[in-house]
Amino acid sequence: MKLLTLGTSHGDPTKERFNSSNLLSFATNRYLIDAGVPVNALLVRHEIEISEIKAVFITHMHDDHVGGLRSFIKSYIKRPKPGQHAYIFLPENVIKPLMSWLSAMHLGDLKGLITFKVVKEGEIYEDDSIKVTAIGTDHIRYAEETITYAYLIEGEGKKVLFSGDLRNDFKDFPSIALETPIDFCVCETTHYEPEAALPTLLKAKIDFMCFSHVWDKWSTKDGERRLLDFYSQLPYPYAIAHDGDEFDI
Repeated sequence: MKLLTLGTSHGDPTKERFNSSNLLSFATNRYLIDAGVPVNALLVRHEIEISEIKAVFITHMHDDHVGGLRSFIKSYIKRPKPGQHAYIFLPENVIKPLMSWLSAMHLGDLKGLITFKVVKEGEIYEDDSIKVTAIGTDHIRYAEETITYAYLIEGEGKKVLFSGDLRNDFKDFPSIALETPIDFCVCETTHYEPEAALPTLLKAKIDFMCFSHVWDKWSTKDGERRLLDFYSQLPYPYAIAHDGDEFDI
């Protein structure tokens, strides 16, 4: 299993980082977690065959996590290969307005290549490579129902946790990481101060922590050093992700 951090910025792109998108690969099956701009261009840059993507999991509907989805769909349906199909999991029921926007772009005919699903908490997807469980978070708190999610992805005997965006007090960090061993965790590092996260992360059963969705003050060399130094108490290895980093899990 390999993880490619395509885009690692916060809500805005920077000179060094694009918006959030991650690619998880198992042999020839590939999966996207979030689809920030310019996800389809980054797939091309990394020579990823888009037809190999089996599913896309969106953590929440903020633009920096979903703004590249329309372009991804355009690229996905443009030159299909036999047997190609992808599920796109959306955290809110926005299928109708999304289809209206696609139609406005003259992309309304998906040619049977894409199926949209609305995420609910619990197990949402399984194939011959992975099983995916959605875990509700409170990043968007004004809604009456859960519309922001973390994802636990299990495959090849490994467990990978994507936190999605979290509250500023870190209290919605997925508790499963405190209860069962997690081989690899991708955790955002914009919406809270590290002082709020440290008590929880010290108790987490994580083999490797990858901090992504990186806030400006941690993006410089000095900022990276300060953040890495702060987390020196953690009992497991950790790193700050950059666009194009590749991890073997």
